[in-house]
Amino acid sequence: MIELKRIARTLAAVVAATCLASGVTAQTTTYPSRPIKLIVPFAAGGSSDILGRVFAERVGTELGQPMVVDNRAGGNTVIGTQAAASARADGYTILQVTPNAVIVGSLQRSVPYDLGRDFAPVIGVGSVPLLLAVPASSTIRSIQDLVGLAKSMSGGLSYASGGMGSLGHLAPVRLLRDLKIPGTHVPYRGVAPAIQDVAANRVHLMFVSSLEGMQMVKAGGIRVLAVTSEQRLPGLPDVPTMAELGFADFYPAVWYGFMVPAKTPADVRDRLHQAFAKGAADPGVHEQLVKLGLTVKLRNGPEFAQFIREEDARWSRVVKENGITME
Repeated sequence: MIELKRIARTLAAVVAATCLASGVTAQTTTYPSRPIKLIVPFAAGGSSDILGRVFAERVGTELGQPMVVDNRAGGNTVIGTQAAASARADGYTILQVTPNAVIVGSLQRSVPYDLGRDFAPVIGVGSVPLLLAVPASSTIRSIQDLVGLAKSMSGGLSYASGGMGSLGHLAPVRLLRDLKIPGTHVPYRGVAPAIQDVAANRVHLMFVSSLEGMQMVKAGGIRVLAVTSEQRLPGLPDVPTMAELGFADFYPAVWYGFMVPAKTPADVRDRLHQAFAKGAADPGVHEQLVKLGLTVKLRNGPEFAQFIREEDARWSRVVKENGITME
């Protein structure tokens, strides 16, 4: 009798374990079974939000479930990234990442997560180059003019950005360091007011993404001295690249990609990668991305992880060499 009870308990344990395993398998093989949240760590209406929504609509269709954009702006992307880091690793929370995600780790010691430890890369989708912009009403027509102007002023040049620690902040820091001329950072709460003040000739220069700067170029508010892309832009065929002007390895760009919490199952990450890759390849989506100024370049998980490590090393060096901090 005792032996029969022992056998019964053993069989019950086996059945329970089998059911549990079956449940996990069913969960991953039926993914997704409910709406997915895409956290965009920027305010609604900006370039990152627009691009996120383009992908959300197409990828949601590919997956057969709505992908809902959740704008979590603030803290130089820390608020949104922390929300994603705290989410369940089940594939139902995705984070959009940009250069801010790696730069902020060098600027703040108190970031409550580790991008490399707490997240797994899904896909890198491409990048938008920066424009070196000056007021169209100014006499500045070349980088040599910038140098001459800086030498004629006691305080050096002023440069605008959309905020402390942004790529628009660090790119001119590196440029002025390479040129060995002084400068003063003028941070704004967003790119829009910054570029407006450049156009109004209140600030000498700024680096702005082509996505956000081309409209001001067309409106006649800014003049572009150079672009940070490897090749000249079709929309600005007469504007040289930074490399053409002698600045080796000067390719800062606003890149975009998507990550999930680190323990998200591998098969779920693969499913998401395939959906994003198909979305980017869709002719309609590709046309939208090109209009937004994005150069589409897909990177798989390991490739994107390596790219992020390289970006982290590059901008950490700029931050350290120039003693930049947000604390």
